[in-house]
Amino acid sequence: MFYHKVKKMKDYEFLSNIDNKEILTEILNNSIDFLIGNQDEQQTMRLCHKYGFHNPDDFLLATRSIAKLYRNMCYADQESHVAMLPPDLQTIVPAVLLSRREEVICFLMREQNAIECPLVESFDWDVRHILGDSSFDQNYRTLTTISFRLCSEASNRKERKQLHFQFDRNKLEDVINALESAVKNESH
Repeated sequence: MFYHKVKKMKDYEFLSNIDNKEILTEILNNSIDFLIGNQDEQQTMRLCHKYGFHNPDDFLLATRSIAKLYRNMCYADQESHVAMLPPDLQTIVPAVLLSRREEVICFLMREQNAIECPLVESFDWDVRHILGDSSFDQNYRTLTTISFRLCSEASNRKERKQLHFQFDRNKLEDVINALESAVKNESH
């Protein structure tokens, strides 16, 4: 147990060497951004020199460690994780998490839900007016294509899928009516 605690303290020792609390707060906030997906690895590595790190890989590793700490603090007892930090960090690390806790919890809930079933991240639609075709020049119709971008988590790796539907005007109205009635039933 003691060895595990000492090892954990070494993971965050680099934070103790940062004298400027504003920079430390920025690094902690960047770790939250990394956790919730607002920053990817490339963006994170580009920030290393801004915060005085000489090696981008070390900065990425540090950011991942802090992001993992924040994830664990949200899932488990926060006090036990704070106790593993060096004493000078035991107030600022939880304070930064507290300021963005709602954002982190919302992300973790979406992530957990994505494990159970795919979630719609975004959608797009496209309406096309067909003004005839090769068999019949008076074949006017409107086609609507709806594309859903889905996110699911299979075996701890995020998968992005797209689902496309194409409707004529009548089918589109049926789908809209079905969605409206589902929303009405859900609100009652």
